[in-house]
Amino acid sequence: MSQDKDQLIENVKTWLTIDNDIKKLQKAVKNKRKEKKELTENLVNIMNQRDIDCMNTAQGQLIKTTKKTKAPLSKKHLVNSIQTYFKDDGEKVQELCNYILNSRNIKVTENIRRKMPKS
Repeated sequence: MSQDKDQLIENVKTWLTIDNDIKKLQKAVKNKRKEKKELTENLVNIMNQRDIDCMNTAQGQLIKTTKKTKAPLSKKHLVNSIQTYFKDDGEKVQELCNYILNSRNIKVTENIRRKMPKS
């Protein structure tokens, strides 16, 4: 029994140490991403002004790309689109929306979360 308790205490201490390390690293990564985003915006502006699509560097190429993404499907968009398609059949619209929204898969994940005491 005592060995189980000691192991539990050791696991908790290790978990807390790792959690603290991860928080520090995530903060550093967040700052680097912010800095990279600002530099990217500047580079894209310069490349657009000078009509440059590709830049060669000693560490490889910097290629300007354009990506178009569609907005995620929301309940509001789904209902509006179905209402537009089935103009006069409000009952069918509601039935179809309810079916689609209620037939989605639900994923359950268990985890441990740390709640910091308020200071």
